[in-house]
Amino acid sequence: MSIFYAVVCSTLVVAQQLPDPHFENWSDKFKSDVQLKDWHGSNVNQVGSKFTFMFQKQGRTGFCAYVTDRAIGIPKLNLGATGPGYMSLGYPWQYLKGLNLNSATAGTEGGIPWKYRPDTMVVWIKRVGANTDKEDFHLLFYSWSGTAKSSHYKSKNGGCTETERVNEESDIRSATDGNECGIDQPVRQVAEGWYRARAKYNEWTQIKVPILYKSDGRPTMCNVIFSAGNYPAFRANDGLYDGNALYVDDVELIYSSRIDKMMINGKEWKAFNPNTEKVQTCKLSELGLQPSEIKIVGMRGIGSLTNIKGERARFNGRKLDSQEMVVTPGEINGKPWIITVKAEDGSSTHTYKLKIEN
Repeated sequence: MSIFYAVVCSTLVVAQQLPDPHFENWSDKFKSDVQLKDWHGSNVNQVGSKFTFMFQKQGRTGFCAYVTDRAIGIPKLNLGATGPGYMSLGYPWQYLKGLNLNSATAGTEGGIPWKYRPDTMVVWIKRVGANTDKEDFHLLFYSWSGTAKSSHYKSKNGGCTETERVNEESDIRSATDGNECGIDQPVRQVAEGWYRARAKYNEWTQIKVPILYKSDGRPTMCNVIFSAGNYPAFRANDGLYDGNALYVDDVELIYSSRIDKMMINGKEWKAFNPNTEKVQTCKLSELGLQPSEIKIVGMRGIGSLTNIKGERARFNGRKLDSQEMVVTPGEINGKPWIITVKAEDGSSTHTYKLKIEN
């Protein structure tokens, strides 16, 4: 694990990166195939058969991970389907009630302990296959606080199969990929960064995934999923294509020192420019405010995500806390307010100068 140390507002802050971000530790095995130690593939081990979905390949730097959709099955038992190839910090799972294929369901549960709030996930990928224009690939980060529990998940026949899971992906991402069979014990989702596209990349391509925030609090867990095909997508029971594959290498989390939106006494100052350190002037009359005590709040991680059903989920962002943002008061019609913002990992600092006029 790569760790950065920074002093933020006289407090020692340790901002995490993801474990084995360059995918070099292939010390586990599934069947006869080497596997990553810290990341887990959607490998299938059911009805006495094993099918590998994650493989070691030559990467952009060193090794990389390669995940692929696969047609699998046992013809003698009339069992067969195309499964999604993906990898995760959590644990992919599959469940089949007896030999009833229609009861089949699957997903991802768990993740890693986490308490930090990155702003962008950057990852290098290649996306190949004969049907890349027919199926989305997914790059997903999400974090939460609490413990989610449910006992029913959507099955292949569209019904609900009974199986108990803890911190299952669809029980956490209720607004974008929620469990359609119901969530027994919900949690507070903190953040989500989600990129999906129907595209082919024959060469290594850098993708930047903005991370959006649903709440101000800190998470206790996070998970990441890199998927070659239509998972996660409300259980992805169809629309999967054998051979669509994703190469993944060199993932990094970026911690920002910028303010996306500035609030003054509870009102958004829409003329605020987050990309300058020059003095900016705000007239109270433009916000409908009268001279009074000035309270400045910085917000980050604002935006929306649209799921595969066309439903839009709004993320209102989070308020920067006192460890990230320090405001040195100025005077109305006088010296400017000085706002110092530091990234959680200490990688950058940004200073804003705000002159407030009556």
